[in-house]
Amino acid sequence: MLALNQSAPRAKQRGITLVLISLVMLFLLGVAGFSIDLNHQVLNKTRLQNAVDSAALSAAVVADETGDVTLAEAAARSTLASFSGEAGNNQLAIGDDLTTVTFSFDLETFSAAGAFSPPAGNNDIYVRVSVQDVELTQFLSYLFGVDKNVSASAVAGRSAAINEVCNITPIAMCGDPSGDADNAWGYQQAGVDILNTAHNSPDQIHELKIGSQSSTEMGPGNFHLLDFGQVADSSDDSGNGNGNGNGNGNGNGNGNGNSGGGGGSALVRQALAGAYNACATIGGTVLTKPGNSIGPVAQGLNTRLNNFQGPMQDDGTILPDKYIKEPSVRAEEGEDYAGDFYYSNYVQELASCQGEGGICDQSSYLPESGSSGRRILRIPIVDCTDAGGKTTYEVMGLGCFFLLQSVGQTGQSSVFGQFLYDCIINNGSTGVEPEDAGLYRIQLYKDPLSGAS
Repeated sequence: MLALNQSAPRAKQRGITLVLISLVMLFLLGVAGFSIDLNHQVLNKTRLQNAVDSAALSAAVVADETGDVTLAEAAARSTLASFSGEAGNNQLAIGDDLTTVTFSFDLETFSAAGAFSPPAGNNDIYVRVSVQDVELTQFLSYLFGVDKNVSASAVAGRSAAINEVCNITPIAMCGDPSGDADNAWGYQQAGVDILNTAHNSPDQIHELKIGSQSSTEMGPGNFHLLDFGQVADSSDDSGNGNGNGNGNGNGNGNGNGNSGGGGGSALVRQALAGAYNACATIGGTVLTKPGNSIGPVAQGLNTRLNNFQGPMQDDGTILPDKYIKEPSVRAEEGEDYAGDFYYSNYVQELASCQGEGGICDQSSYLPESGSSGRRILRIPIVDCTDAGGKTTYEVMGLGCFFLLQSVGQTGQSSVFGQFLYDCIINNGSTGVEPEDAGLYRIQLYKDPLSGAS
């Protein structure tokens, strides 16, 4: 009897232990389930954030290039759709009904594409891409009635003005030292919107590289070209679609006033094709290069218009612009421009080629081999006061010019471009002042509507 009475508590204890172990195992399974779901959710949240970042940046680039927010929204949605279709992203079904694309000109108020109306003269377009409540597969969290959704948003647009850049076009333009950044040292025309065809004017066309010494502001021997000593190695692959195409020209180029033999000519070609990696800083100086270099200048610059001459090979290492149309009446030195093609026409016709309807010269459109922005030249604006005999000039600012037409290899070999006031660049550092003048880049901003970056 005593033995039986002593075994009863032990049996009860064993029963309690099994219950406790079961409860602990259930708790551990719950923690493991939550851990699996949480890690899965964090991973896909990161992937979704990367997707909306890319969508916002691609849309901001399209909006900046074309001024068309409808095309920009289409670019954002296309980027998201492409992301969802990639291997490993099958958990993220980003439907159009979950996506919102809105636009702002001040980073404060955002509106849909159809309602977006920035003030006249304001070319800043910020894009916000938001994806809300994407449902993910639940492993164990559903047992506890917990939802498992992810959301993300991103805002992208123009940066503040760049005060240093390292992939300029090695040409310098003389500016008005009595001016300032607001009027781009005399180049910005008051009330002119370069995207409005009604504002097209011959006064916007400038001779960037001088053909004749009689018209130069820099003194004898200077044709507005900069020193080519610091140029990317021909094996460098740093070129990109924003005007930084890698130059790999070699050989013996002939031209009036060339510096050196074949090596010097090759440097000129490479530099004008886009492989010039010397830096220019506002407040610093640049060094000019004497000589006209007619042949190499033409051979280098003309690659941007899909015209490969001499040693410049069309082998995919140097890319032309996506739209290479030129004026029907060419600009000539010493004459008022009488052509019918400006930057506004370029923007509108390129947008028509990429979209539907409108004017589009398909023979000038290179969607496969072309790269956006190759016709935009980033050029230092310098102080040419008392220029006679000088070889170094102070940089007052950085300006942007649209390459109007191809360059001839005979005669004066002048380079003509339209002043744009500002343009996009990838390789540069911004100033602290939120100025719109000069060069800038497309970047991400903290989303003011969600607190997420």
